[in-house]
Amino acid sequence: MFRPSEQLAIPVWDLPTRLFHWSLVLLVAFCGISGELAEDLGSTFMDWHMWSGYAILALLIFRLVWGFVGGTYARFANFVRGPGAVLGYVGDLVAKLGGPPHVGHNPLGGWSVILLLACLAVQVGTGLFISDQDLGVEGPLAKLVSNRTSDKLADLHEGAFAVLLTLIGIHLAAIAFYLFVKGENLVRPMVTGKKRLPASMAAAAARGGHVLLGAVVAAIAIAAVWYLVNKL
Repeated sequence: MFRPSEQLAIPVWDLPTRLFHWSLVLLVAFCGISGELAEDLGSTFMDWHMWSGYAILALLIFRLVWGFVGGTYARFANFVRGPGAVLGYVGDLVAKLGGPPHVGHNPLGGWSVILLLACLAVQVGTGLFISDQDLGVEGPLAKLVSNRTSDKLADLHEGAFAVLLTLIGIHLAAIAFYLFVKGENLVRPMVTGKKRLPASMAAAAARGGHVLLGAVVAAIAIAAVWYLVNKL
């Protein structure tokens, strides 16, 4: 085991990635709660549900682009690994609670990120086509499909939410497992941007992910969602 004196706080998560992460956490919680309340308390909560959904869509567009131009460990090429790497990591995890430390996402964690993002994309995407006459709400793309298709997408929207809750539960369980079983705090680096790792890994510090570039990508994502909601 490495002693604290043999470890350094190495930059891993750039600021735009961290802002994306915590903004997504808050918006998903708000969107889910407002959607549930809208069923009983009316259209005001549904309006909030829709606007938070648009904000989540902007975040997803941002993350898609940031996965190619962001900091070292925010890029898909860094953490989306093949089946061999995933199975090898799972084997190490079962046999000896993991192998060498990973700077960014480990191979299994990388795919959990992809699954969460994909589920959110389905959730938000289907919501754009929903038309609910009882609440007086119509998604910006509902006019492009038939009422029957809109109803089917509404069912998929609700089903995807159940899957999303399951994935979030697994994600939280994994965080608890790494903290209490492996002694690895995955939350602190997503707050501070730095992860304590062996000094020998100092050269692996993240590069790129400049705040100004993040602001440009965020502006593009917001503009894309505005156009979708108001012009299509």
